[in-house]
Amino acid sequence: MNKYIELLKNNISRLKNVSLYFSASLIQGLISLAINPLIAMNMSYYDYALTGFYTSFNSLILPLLNLMFGQYFNRHYFKLNSEEERNDLAAKLVSTRLIFNLFEIVFILMVFHMYAKIQNIEFPVYPYAIITFSTIIFNNIYDFYLLKLKMSKKANSFFKMSLINTALLSGLSLLLVVGFKLGALGKLGASLFTSVILFTYLLPRLTKKIIIDRKIFIDAFKFTWPLIIAGSLGYFFTGVDRAFLLTLDDTVQLGLYNVAVSISGYMMMFQSSLNNTFQPDIFEAVIKKDKKKIIIILGGINLLNLIPIALFIIAAPFIIKILTAGRFTEAYKYARILSLSNVTAGIYYAISNVIIAHGYPNITLLAKIIGSIISIFLFKFLISNFEFYGAAWGQVLSFLGMIIVCLIMLYIKKKKKIKRI
Repeated sequence: MNKYIELLKNNISRLKNVSLYFSASLIQGLISLAINPLIAMNMSYYDYALTGFYTSFNSLILPLLNLMFGQYFNRHYFKLNSEEERNDLAAKLVSTRLIFNLFEIVFILMVFHMYAKIQNIEFPVYPYAIITFSTIIFNNIYDFYLLKLKMSKKANSFFKMSLINTALLSGLSLLLVVGFKLGALGKLGASLFTSVILFTYLLPRLTKKIIIDRKIFIDAFKFTWPLIIAGSLGYFFTGVDRAFLLTLDDTVQLGLYNVAVSISGYMMMFQSSLNNTFQPDIFEAVIKKDKKKIIIILGGINLLNLIPIALFIIAAPFIIKILTAGRFTEAYKYARILSLSNVTAGIYYAISNVIIAHGYPNITLLAKIIGSIISIFLFKFLISNFEFYGAAWGQVLSFLGMIIVCLIMLYIKKKKKIKRI
């Protein structure tokens, strides 16, 4: 009995952190769910189709704009001896990224404009592309700040900052979509204004001035360039379906599909709270070569992740009817399938974290290249034959393919390393 009491005492801090990370995600999810019927009452099929199309490119553009410097910071966090060194590294990474972003965003908008013209995209490029892609730049500061809090295990600060973000985003969404009836423009605009406000508040807390350190940038880029390419290739698992579906010229079903994507995405919040809690432990366990701890953490995260997914599949029609005020209930037929992608995606991201923590970014890149090629053919075949249902199953199966590819690549790498020894 004393043994269990001692174990509880030793882990009281961890339990507190778990509850705070989970509460942050839970509150964010509950508020989003609470306002969703109001948002749905003021959005049309066209609005959902448009916002879903543009946000689908986030997975392609995000790695190009954040340069995956967060992964480099994770990798070196426990190697640095003091908080001062860690703060200095964070300041230099953030500064360098901001300078690059100014040039990148112009190039990205030019390329997207040409893509939209060649593909005859029916949705207007401006101002929607500018709003969507600019939001990523500003939001990168918020994400990096949360990462820094997470790695230093400052759960209280993480919780407070998450609540501020949730309050701003929810309030502005209600104001612009429900109050001013701006539809898709209001939905995307709320995200932009929220990210700009937090950018202004948090940037001085990460760096007091723009510091360019050529040596750190080169070292960081050497580590992250495979991750940047690999991250952008993630578009071919979670975003390319919308590009294929647009050619079917069915705005109603595309709107329903995007509603399903949005609602099934709420379940990722639970998994995110678990990942936020245990990500530092995963990196620490890999550095210390504690295989047993790695297996326990990853197994626990993915088993717990199954609970909300199973409940959602059972009650999907009722849940979506409530969340969309009865306007987009039919989206449940896609949402049930898409919820399963949270299972395969969760397992894949867990394996990917372990690979990155081992310092094998090239494996991540090669696996993503192979997986992307498979995914493109998979989506094309499934959508051509089963349309929107095929797209939903494509998301599930594409991540399953990535799990298999990653495990094979990791096995080969380890086997070669053992032979060299």
